[in-house]
Amino acid sequence: MSLQDGKPEVPAPFNALLGIRFICWGEDKTELQLQITRDHLNGSFAVHGGVYATMLDNAVTFCAAYVGEGRPGHRCLTLSLTTSFVGPAAEGDTLTARARIAGGGRKMVFVQGEIINQDGQRLAHGDAVIKRVTPPSGWPAPHGED
Repeated sequence: MSLQDGKPEVPAPFNALLGIRFICWGEDKTELQLQITRDHLNGSFAVHGGVYATMLDNAVTFCAAYVGEGRPGHRCLTLSLTTSFVGPAAEGDTLTARARIAGGGRKMVFVQGEIINQDGQRLAHGDAVIKRVTPPSGWPAPHGED
């Protein structure tokens, strides 16, 4: 994972295709943002639920990956992600996905996320279990499970 202005670049081509960008990447907190275009809409001209799920997945995973300013993070896998869709978004909206650590240990982390629009209205939320697969560069591999 490379860093740009203290924030990771979104490494997957799919995320770049969507236009997701980092706003904040810090201790127990991550924020991502996306400007909604026509390409993000479903047949009803509302944001496709897969966009919400992708934004939540990225936010919770990067939140669990953080290890310190200017350092590459853990490589992580999402083991589970529940997503509740509670409001629509439309073309021209700006969505922000926020995540925070809710608990866990060194290898298994519980993270909560939400998506809000530019007016602060909550559009989706979810809970995730994230597994830290590898330690950050320069750290010894952990022994045993949490």
